[in-house]
Amino acid sequence: MKKAVKDREEGKEGYDLPLSKKASRFVIIGKDLYKRGFSTPLLKCVSKEEADYVLQELHQEACGLHSGARTMATRVLRAGYYWPTLRTDCTNFVKKCVSCQEHGPLIHPHPHNLQSINSPWPFALWGMDIIGSFPQATGQRKFLLVVVDYFTKWIEAEPLASITARQV
Repeated sequence: MKKAVKDREEGKEGYDLPLSKKASRFVIIGKDLYKRGFSTPLLKCVSKEEADYVLQELHQEACGLHSGARTMATRVLRAGYYWPTLRTDCTNFVKKCVSCQEHGPLIHPHPHNLQSINSPWPFALWGMDIIGSFPQATGQRKFLLVVVDYFTKWIEAEPLASITARQV
């Protein structure tokens, strides 16, 4: 890329047109290559070794927050650095961080897909559950009968003193 930028600045003929379009987004200041942005300041282009150091500093060391890949890529750009594989490098770096893997959220997917219960019309299918025993309330009620309609999600609850087939 540096060669293409130099050729463009020197006005040499015969360089690759698609590469020259890409090179127009870059500028050389001193011995360093910078990327121009539409609404951002100049971003310093760094080598692979420098990129690893920047990732290490922004993720773990003095400035480290152990943030996710997308946040870390944004922080690298805000710090003023750029390289072509920035987002994939951040993703790989976060995946390899032992501390992030130990203290990250645990994801427990269900072993099987959930089965939905379909009801053809309201109040056709009901679910019933008995909850208790609670501390005794008025009328010596200490159980709760809860009934839910599967279609409308309508809930009915009735306190009971004892559980018998006649009451349920």
